[in-house]
Amino acid sequence: MLSIALIGFLMGIAGSIPLAGPITMLVLGYGLDGRTRQAALVALGSALPECLYAGLAWWGFGALVEEFEWVGPISHAIAALVLIAVGLFLVLRPPRETDRAGQNSGDEVVSSKRHFLLGMSITALNPALILNWGAAVTMVYSLGLAEPKPQYAIPFGLGVGAGILVWFTAALSFLHRHHRRIPPTLRNRLMKGMGALLFGLGVLAGLRMVLDLY
Repeated sequence: MLSIALIGFLMGIAGSIPLAGPITMLVLGYGLDGRTRQAALVALGSALPECLYAGLAWWGFGALVEEFEWVGPISHAIAALVLIAVGLFLVLRPPRETDRAGQNSGDEVVSSKRHFLLGMSITALNPALILNWGAAVTMVYSLGLAEPKPQYAIPFGLGVGAGILVWFTAALSFLHRHHRRIPPTLRNRLMKGMGALLFGLGVLAGLRMVLDLY
């Protein structure tokens, strides 16, 4: 069980490192802006459905999903829309000027729920992750690292969630210490640049889907 959880942990970290993902861009964007708490809540919210998807993939749900031909195109379409939406959010979001010192505890609770649900919804509404984790689990099987036993789904999923949180914790800790060294104008440009990259990837994914249909 521990070895399965460790495999999931390492794969969770590896899957979180690439920058071309909406959650990664959003978390790093908030981190660059000095909003470490909000970034952590987005990361936590996203980790929950992803570890569930990873566990379902190990359980064999990913192979079951592949039997339905309509699932793949729809999931990839949703993924493209998520990339475009998050990209536009980062591009169009006005630069942060100062913290609201007068924010009361009620507002903080609402803000915390909003950012947590934001991370959860972006990941939960991306069913392509089941297919991605299904491919990752197949690779683990092919390398002989583990046996395809359904009872390993829970430790694998929990390991994936832990790996995701550890990676984002390390990244946000670094940004929390050093983000003030980056001038506000440069931070704003970086955020908009990340948003433009996500938007472009979403558009390319959409165009590729359209071309595949014809």
